[in-house]
This record gives sequence, structure tokens and C-alpha cells, in this order.
Amino acid sequence: MGVTESMRRLWVITSLTLRYLLGTRRVIAMLFLSAIPFILALALAAARVTAFNSDLFQVLMIPLFLQVVLIFVTLVNATTLIREEIDDNTLPYLLTRPISKPAVVMYKYIGYLVAVLVLLVPPIVLAYGVTEAYQGTGLTSDLDVLGGFLVTTVIGSAAYGAVFLFISVIFRKPLAVGLLFGFVWESIVGSIPGDVPKLSLIHYLKSVLKGMIAIGPMTTYRSDISAETALLTLVGFSAALIVLTMMVFQQMEFRQKA
Repeated sequence: MGVTESMRRLWVITSLTLRYLLGTRRVIAMLFLSAIPFILALALAAARVTAFNSDLFQVLMIPLFLQVVLIFVTLVNATTLIREEIDDNTLPYLLTRPISKPAVVMYKYIGYLVAVLVLLVPPIVLAYGVTEAYQGTGLTSDLDVLGGFLVTTVIGSAAYGAVFLFISVIFRKPLAVGLLFGFVWESIVGSIPGDVPKLSLIHYLKSVLKGMIAIGPMTTYRSDISAETALLTLVGFSAALIVLTMMVFQQMEFRQKA
């Protein structure tokens, strides 16, 4: 009964989270933003750009997708999980149910991951398909490139989502703080020479790409971290931050507003 009841609660909260993240008009903007890689690939193919190949795909996808689209989509979705329920005064109703606060955080985070991957993964696959079709090669000729970007999309969504969820629990204006972290900290720290980039998530994501892609511009990226180490670091970081978020959320008190 314990496992069955836990699974039922997981399904209820994650489904409500999915409905909230994917069922509002905001998802239209998220869909358009997520589709930018696919739209760009179509535009390059339609314009018959001679240099449009797997290498150009990588060159465009790293700054455009990893450092803009991925960060913005995860930021908007993760910061709404807890903070908007607090602001809308709906969280006390949820917490009156027989479910712990840490479980609420975890279940909502799982729903968030499913939602953002639904938004982010298909455009990557479609953009890759357009690129391979345009350069006249089979879809399996650059599977390491596709695999690298799919892995970084999944682990990047988990890591950035954990950061932005934690920010939304700590700060009343999480979007502003998240923008500073995602587009200022990650850009500046990630581009400084030496060991400083190790303080940014994007450095580990690029290290994963470097280790997974056999041939291409990412092979020249300066990193002494293997793909396996970078991946384990991001997984450990995400898990630790989610646990910390659950601990902080456990101590928070919520009262029904009049």
C-alpha cells in the first residue's frame, strides 16, 4: 500500500505539473523558442548555404541552443514550479493533503523534467535530420553528434532546473536572479581562461560534448575533464541541489491568505 500510494501521489502531482507547464498559453512562446534550432536548420537548407553541414550544426547549436534556448526554457519553467503557487496562494491547499513537502518538490521536479524534454528534444532531432538530409548523408553517419546534444539536453535540463528551482524557493523574484545566473554568470565565468570555468555548468556540458563527439569543432575545446567525469559531476550537483531545495522548503511555513 505504501508504494502504491506513493506512486499515485507521484502521478497526481507530476500530471498536474505537466498540465500547468504545457497547458497554458505560455507554452506557445516556449514551443517557438524551442523550435529555433529546427527553424534555423530549415532556413539554412532552403537558402542552400554551401557550408551547412555537421560542423556548422555544432557551431550554431552550442551558443544558440545550449547557452540561450536551453537556459531560457528551463528558467521559465523551473521558477514557476513553487514560486507561482506561493504567489497565487494555491500551495497551502496542496500541503493540506497527506504528502510531505520534500515529496512535493521532488514530484514537481520530475514533472518539470518531462515537460522541458518534451519541448527541447524534438527540435534537436529534427534539426539534426535536416542537416544530415541536406549534406546527403545517412541519418546514422553523425550519431555521435546527435547523441552528444541529446545527453547535454537531458543533463543540462536537470542541472539548470535544479538551480532555478532552488532560486525560486529562496528568492521572491526568481526570474531576475535566474537571468543573472543563466546569462551573466554562465557566459562570463564560462569564457574565462584557466580553471574558473569549472564554476559554471556550461563548462561541464561542453566537456560532455567534447568527449562524445569524435570529429568537429568541439574537439578543440579546452577542458581537462572527461565526458564521464563531467556527466557524473552534473548528476551529483543536480541531486545535491534538489536535496538542499527539499530541506529549505521543509522549513518554510505557508499560511492561507485572507
